[in-house]
Amino acid sequence: RLGPRAAGLHAAPGAGAGRWAAPALAPSRRCLSKVAVVQDQQIPQEDAVATLKGQGFEVEWALAAGSDAEAIVTVTSPVTEEVLDRHPKCKVVAVSFTGFNHVDLEACKKRGISVVNVPAYSTDAVAELSVGLALSVFREIPGGERTIRGGGWAHSIGGLELRNKVIGIVGLGDIGIRTAELFRAFGPSELLGWSRQEKPKFAAAPIAGKHVGLEELFERSDVVSVHVALNAHTIGFVNKSLLERLRPASVLVNVARGGVIDQKAMAQLLSQRRFRAGLDVFETEPIPADDPILGVPADQVVLTPHVAYKSQEALLRRMAITAGNLRAFADGKPRNVVLQA
Repeated sequence: RLGPRAAGLHAAPGAGAGRWAAPALAPSRRCLSKVAVVQDQQIPQEDAVATLKGQGFEVEWALAAGSDAEAIVTVTSPVTEEVLDRHPKCKVVAVSFTGFNHVDLEACKKRGISVVNVPAYSTDAVAELSVGLALSVFREIPGGERTIRGGGWAHSIGGLELRNKVIGIVGLGDIGIRTAELFRAFGPSELLGWSRQEKPKFAAAPIAGKHVGLEELFERSDVVSVHVALNAHTIGFVNKSLLERLRPASVLVNVARGGVIDQKAMAQLLSQRRFRAGLDVFETEPIPADDPILGVPADQVVLTPHVAYKSQEALLRRMAITAGNLRAFADGKPRNVVLQA
């Protein structure tokens, strides 16, 4: 098990670029002494408790029970009116996750409860899995294992290299930029990128990428890696028209959110062998047994169960940032605020 030092927890990062800036509050200490953890933090309980206690808080592990805590900590478990009723003294909901659409913001606002999150903790983990999925598909790693376990040896005529391929990055936030940096190390012939706004860091050395339109990116790329957030504007963002621009040898990688791609169209086109894919996220999670994506031939897609963010280092870092968010809130200097009461 990794300890906080091994996970690189020397300092919590600040808010990511482009985040909404909450209005400044006059510094004033808040009465916040007890924290209720309402969902397992995906690290050993003793590590989570020690991290919170290290910031000066009394900790109550209340996965289902109520509490008199002034703060509650969740990951992806919904925070509803009912949950808030069980914690009547709550002043802040600390989400140990980047997404916060599972928190009833209206209910929190009515009760004068602030909400904070962790905007950047798994950048390296997610970027690394993007490259890993591309390699898994290009080099047929899962297929090779299936061949060996089935008693065979020769698997195929051979996989493909990343070197001298065209790599396309859709979404040039922190994770997209880091993914581009990692792909650059493989010596692609070109790095293409799309973002609503051009990012100087992507175009500059050492990435030396080229900003292009979505249509061109999907038409020209050998690998397309998707890194856009899921919101009202990006549901089904990668539609059938874009997917049809990919070639049979192309690989689509999604480590963002399942809903940003038209999954029904993607499953249909994958089954027609129009392209291949490496997918870590899905429209519905866990995947229903009757989902068409599970009917795609195994040699057309590599599937992982939404683990891109889930390295031991990232999870420990996330807990440390969450505890730091609570300490900052208690000290009257809130950070990473997504709802200010």
